[in-house]
Amino acid sequence: MIVRHRAGTLSRKGHLQANLRSSLGDGAAFGGMVGLGESYVGAFALAIGLGDVAAGLVASVPLVVGGLLQLISLRAVAWVGGEKPWVLLGSLTQAISFLPLVAAAVYGQLSLPVLLAIVSIYWAGGLATGPAWNTWMETVIPARLRTAFFANRSRLSQATTLAGFLVGGGLLAWFERGGQSLTGFSIMFAIAGVLRLISVGMLARHQPLLDERRLQGDPLVSESDRSMSPGQNPDDLLPLEVQPPDRPWAEDLPIVSTVVEKSSSFRLLAYLVLLQGAVQFSAPYFTPYMLQQQGFSYLSFVALISISFVSKILSMSMWVRVARRHSAARLLWIGGIGLVPLSVLWVVSQNFWYLVGVQWVTGIFWAAYELGFFLRFFEVLPKSQRTRLLTLYNFAHTSAICLGALLGGLMLQRLGTTVDAYHVLFGLSSVGRLLALFVLIGSRPVRMPIEQIRVRVLGLRVGGSLDTPVLPGMDPSGAKQPG
Repeated sequence: MIVRHRAGTLSRKGHLQANLRSSLGDGAAFGGMVGLGESYVGAFALAIGLGDVAAGLVASVPLVVGGLLQLISLRAVAWVGGEKPWVLLGSLTQAISFLPLVAAAVYGQLSLPVLLAIVSIYWAGGLATGPAWNTWMETVIPARLRTAFFANRSRLSQATTLAGFLVGGGLLAWFERGGQSLTGFSIMFAIAGVLRLISVGMLARHQPLLDERRLQGDPLVSESDRSMSPGQNPDDLLPLEVQPPDRPWAEDLPIVSTVVEKSSSFRLLAYLVLLQGAVQFSAPYFTPYMLQQQGFSYLSFVALISISFVSKILSMSMWVRVARRHSAARLLWIGGIGLVPLSVLWVVSQNFWYLVGVQWVTGIFWAAYELGFFLRFFEVLPKSQRTRLLTLYNFAHTSAICLGALLGGLMLQRLGTTVDAYHVLFGLSSVGRLLALFVLIGSRPVRMPIEQIRVRVLGLRVGGSLDTPVLPGMDPSGAKQPG
């Protein structure tokens, strides 16, 4: 069916197909950028001579800037005129942030404060747009398609992230042979920036579609459109204009006390902060430990990181079945217990094939933790509050990452960047993960109301990846109840 639009005529079906293709293109390009760019920032700090502690700090501390700007973004959307311009602005900022990294790789020098500033701008452009992107996607992808579409989009993005990471490792290995690893970094960062620009172009092509709930009684829809023939799909319509989507941040942000009134919510957020603080006490320093202390090649480094990422993806379906059969709380316990010894296992042996096994197990238990946590998160929070509280969760998450990395870096600096100092760091991280579990005691299991969680991969780490949930990808009907 063809309807009038101010710019001419346009098929709703063709419009929708264009949105779907653009969103897939955005996801693919974004994943390639993550794999080639952000995932190698710590290794770049080492290559440019900034040292072990700096390599850990630049891979973690700048995230807190993005977490802070997420809170500001709840107001900034209105300042710039909507979700789309805000997301485009942040995405373009991310793309531009690669330019000084390319320049630094070419000239071979960069100070730690400047590198921290550049990476902070990168994360500011990415994390600050998260809540707006979630809401915006609800206006360009129909509800009936979102669950399956974002499942496919997530898989595509994960595949391109891994592909980008492997290509980056290959480039570094190639240039390292001639002692020109910085040339490899300059090429990688340049490609990453171009990929983000392609992502921006795909995002710019997104156009709003008609919300089915507004079909009846919408003055912008003609009488002939309301009088559809039996069985005609309302998605075949396109209004002259589309009302702006409901914005959860249009109201005042909730006082934090309203979030923590329920003990389950409080325990969940407290566990997040304590566990991530314990994990990040050592996790950012695995890169310098592998590349500097153990002398692993770039190919070995890429292989170990990739193994955990692949095992995390492959084990997700298994953990979904566990959550259905038991509960998200049970799954969170399994993941939390499994995470406790993982950092200590790096002390046992430095045999490459032993570490491959450790990384495979690491990805499996990180998948259990991540799925269990997100499911519990959405169980204890009302749907109307999810976007706002997800913003607060992201801020708490990035703050814990920053604090843990700073404390770990301080201890590593005091002990000296020796192998023994790293082993102390790994041991204390495991102790902290164990103590964090006490916060979960008393948490009651709840039947899981969500079938699956779709995520955006923001970066690759020793544990698999740094992810954030995609709210439009959740089943809008509440999904199936496990039986």
